[in-house]
Amino acid sequence: MDDTVCTLETVASADNLLRAADRARLGKRQRPDVEAWWLRRETEVLRLHKALSDGTWRPSGYRFFEIHDPKRRTIAAAPFGDRVVHHAICARLQPLLARRFIPRSFSCQTGKGTTPARETVRRLTNRHRYVLKCDVRKFYDSIDHATLHERLCRVVRCPGVQELIRKLLGSHRTDGRPRACGLPIGNLTSQLWGNFVLDPMDHWVTESECHGAYVRYTDDFLVFGDEKARLWQLHDGIIGQLAAVHLELAHPKSRLLACREGVPFCGFVFRPGLSPRVLGATKRRHEARVRRLTEAGDFTKLSRSVFAWYQFSKEGNSCGLRKAWASRRPAPARPDEKG
Repeated sequence: MDDTVCTLETVASADNLLRAADRARLGKRQRPDVEAWWLRRETEVLRLHKALSDGTWRPSGYRFFEIHDPKRRTIAAAPFGDRVVHHAICARLQPLLARRFIPRSFSCQTGKGTTPARETVRRLTNRHRYVLKCDVRKFYDSIDHATLHERLCRVVRCPGVQELIRKLLGSHRTDGRPRACGLPIGNLTSQLWGNFVLDPMDHWVTESECHGAYVRYTDDFLVFGDEKARLWQLHDGIIGQLAAVHLELAHPKSRLLACREGVPFCGFVFRPGLSPRVLGATKRRHEARVRRLTEAGDFTKLSRSVFAWYQFSKEGNSCGLRKAWASRRPAPARPDEKG
């Protein structure tokens, strides 16, 4: 199947839906609803294939809950069958969008996660004196439906897929806004489409303004340089680029920093000539998570959390930190272990 073809037929094909179900199931095999769907997957895939093909498929309702990692966010969890559709759409749409992205746009792309993003920031921090650190205000809640749908329709010409995108956009809306806007945090489509929304700004900075010292991960992006006036000029232009898609910078998160003061990005702080160090807030969140899991006696999640922390922290100068943390946080004994 040609990866550059995104039609309703390719999205709704049984093979695409089966592969999408397998991807959606990763990391969730212990959930009863997921396993119940998986046991009858042939029937469910045929049902989705028919509903998508004849245009009768509609998104189901979301289950909302809040997390505080690192800030308060409302997550919209779709039923597993809907998540299979999200994965099926992204499997066909992602190759078309990813080839438009600049090399230094790192989120929601295979092989371009936080590790290469941090390595790019480390190199740029060593080369430049100043950095313009920017963050989009309430990014996912503010993405305009009409603007996004119009831009996606320029890439995908199939009317059936265009209608499917319209249905997904209409399944969630941020309250209290005059225009229909907002993507649900939790959908795979939201990650891909959020990256696509800021793609014109990426090209404006790197191509129209010929400023290559730039890196973006989702809605956090850094513009490096050696002249403050030039960075402030780019700052004003970025405000205009965001306004064109009904977005705005977050203040005071968006600010100009000297690289020697430290550049915070993706959980680490970077300084010229030094290895990156884990941010204090990141360390405190991990310790709070370990306390919660220990008190709850959830040793399976505790082991996963500690392992994930180890893999994350070793990307920077954290040998002493990991040794100190391990020495003061002995592994808790299981209830069936005798002293």
